[in-house]
Amino acid sequence: MRNNRNFATTQTLVGALLFICALVFYYFSVLTIDYRDTSLLDLGQSDATHYFAQAKALLRYGFPSVQIGYDKMPSLWPAGYPALMLPWLKILPQTDSILAPFRTNQTIGLLLLFGVFGFYLYLAMPLTGGFAALLLATLPGFFIFGRSPLSDLSTSAFVALAFMFAYLGLKEERRWKIYLSAAFLGLSLNIRLQSIFFAPLLLAMALFPVKGERVRWFLHCLALPIVFALAVSPLLVLNTIQFHSPLKTGYDYYLGPVLAKAARFSWRYIPDNTALLWRELALRPQKYTAMNQFGTGTCFVAAFIVLACLGVFFIRLNRSVICLFLAGLSFLVATISFPVNYLGYYLPLLMLLVAVAVLPVTWAVENLVLPKRTIPSLAILVLFAAAALGYPSRSVDPRLKADRFQSWEALHFSPRPRQSAEFIAQRRFIDSVGQAGGLVFSDISPVYLNALFPPGFVAAPLDGKRYIQWRHVVHYDDAQAVALAELSLHQSIPVYALFVSAKELDEKGSRLPNAPGYQWMPAGDTKGDAVILRLTSTQ
Repeated sequence: MRNNRNFATTQTLVGALLFICALVFYYFSVLTIDYRDTSLLDLGQSDATHYFAQAKALLRYGFPSVQIGYDKMPSLWPAGYPALMLPWLKILPQTDSILAPFRTNQTIGLLLLFGVFGFYLYLAMPLTGGFAALLLATLPGFFIFGRSPLSDLSTSAFVALAFMFAYLGLKEERRWKIYLSAAFLGLSLNIRLQSIFFAPLLLAMALFPVKGERVRWFLHCLALPIVFALAVSPLLVLNTIQFHSPLKTGYDYYLGPVLAKAARFSWRYIPDNTALLWRELALRPQKYTAMNQFGTGTCFVAAFIVLACLGVFFIRLNRSVICLFLAGLSFLVATISFPVNYLGYYLPLLMLLVAVAVLPVTWAVENLVLPKRTIPSLAILVLFAAAALGYPSRSVDPRLKADRFQSWEALHFSPRPRQSAEFIAQRRFIDSVGQAGGLVFSDISPVYLNALFPPGFVAAPLDGKRYIQWRHVVHYDDAQAVALAELSLHQSIPVYALFVSAKELDEKGSRLPNAPGYQWMPAGDTKGDAVILRLTSTQ
């Protein structure tokens, strides 16, 4: 009895130590990044700009939208992730609001580490929990998206919670946990629509033991989709308001012509997506993605996948495993037959594979001292070390050998040393012209500027060149720019132009709208490289 108690105490201590190591790694690889000294605040025309703009609109007007000129429009992406930013937008000073997308992911990643360790601690498996937390913290896709302003990590976190509670509900025969699982899965759809392919997770209620109460069992099977639908309802209601149908989304609104020409899912896309995954396993260079911008471009390492494959042999088949496997397989099949090649789509699966990869590691530790199992145990622990260190892996620079340590790269993350030109330009603009308001023409994304500018300022594009592919939605060109300028002048609203540098002014100044009797003149106390012009009367 005493030996068992000592063994349990040792497991708890070792598990807690591993968890502390995971937290320390996450702190130095994610939480200590000073985004103000990098160019990462230049969100440009990316997804992050729309997320940030929707969050600011939610805070200001109570409704998500993006703004181009005076037009408030729906976004291409759902509003779930912007809604998660609201606490940080309220905490951060107005001048640092741009940090909200980053702080949100950093917080979600930290909470998820606690959630994973707490999950195994609840199952009386502290040692496994420590290994799982460390594997998760050092998973390249996890810490890379943890320091990004994108929605991949938040989606994956809700999916992971859904899987945890589905497992607990079937294991402990507690229906309320299955209902909670359905709620988390539904909430994840408000962030990213692809989560719908985890829908077989809802079979958990059908796999729940009947125990002679067939009517009650059947009613619970009917109630679970209702709970799921209620969790998805914010998305459905918003779609109905914006697109006049609960099943139409921003993808249909902006990409309708493209979607009409191509199948959304097809076996023809499988070879390209398979090649994408194979290049990652074979340490071959990938195309430039967000993972290059916020890390080394690596989403997972081969050692982690090998460890997960070994973990399959340690799984004991039961109701919960069958349900979780079907959900994961459904998502994999759908994702691999999707036309867009993007490793971030696989992040939920990679994070779920941590639960499989950790099984052989726990077995190896418990059997290390047994003579017949020492060698395989050592081999598994070497694989675990390689997975945690992220070795071997490649660098962003394809000319370098694929012998990098992802953990080392993570702790020495040094994104582009220059500061954010676009962010600095808009801040210097406000410092220079004050808070009186006005119309601002710029080639910086108007969605980005309108989210950052204080009330009273409105940013508009120089012309419609950036929106050629969305002509069916964004009706804006030279004529609209001139009309905006003339209307503002007629209403005595100042009209400005903002460029990030004198070089940009030379290249794009000819695209500025002109009004009869007015000319563009330098304005304000311009500092550094930012150039500010004002449309001034010549009379």
